[in-house]
Amino acid sequence: MGAFSIDSPLMRALNFLANLIILHFIWVLYSLPIVTIGASTTALYYSCMKLIRTDENYVYRNFRKSFKENLKQSTIIWLIMLVMGFLFVTDIRYGLFLNDGMGKMMIVGCSIFLIPFVLTSLYIFPVQAKFENSIFENVKLALLMSLRHFVLSVVLLIIVGSMVFLGLFFRPFMGVVIICGAGITAYLTSNVFIMIFRKYVPNEIDEDLERTGNRFE
Repeated sequence: MGAFSIDSPLMRALNFLANLIILHFIWVLYSLPIVTIGASTTALYYSCMKLIRTDENYVYRNFRKSFKENLKQSTIIWLIMLVMGFLFVTDIRYGLFLNDGMGKMMIVGCSIFLIPFVLTSLYIFPVQAKFENSIFENVKLALLMSLRHFVLSVVLLIIVGSMVFLGLFFRPFMGVVIICGAGITAYLTSNVFIMIFRKYVPNEIDEDLERTGNRFE
């Protein structure tokens, strides 16, 4: 087997890297209108989890398929999260501005509700990519999963936080983030989400392989 044959480790590694780069750039492209960030993030996770589970290389077609199917719900979720995030930031800044007892109470109150908000935000789009439920049911499921699997939620926060920190403050890593940051982050966190989702969807790998038969659905 030559180094450049299709099944060689080198070509597999290059194909894997190419998929991460493709996922990154189509996520950026589909997120450009801003309001579609939710739908593009859902599609990113759908395509990435599909890649991990079934080794499919149709990353763009999987991405586009999920984007179209989840555009409405994911956009609504994203806009709600955006408004809530703005309110949290505004309240915390106002509490800091007051700099008195009332301000401290506002900061503490916001912080208490901010934790479940952050955890839900971490899970909601992978959950949306995986489960066909109403918006309310998926938001509730995202929150319950994040609390039930709190240790893994911390791992997810560390992964995302590390990518953001390295991308902003570690110059040698900035180029990696620009080229495939979203793809790498989604790939690393998708492995954790797959581990979590298997508890709710048993035998998922066997079902995927039987359904797709190495073909695109």
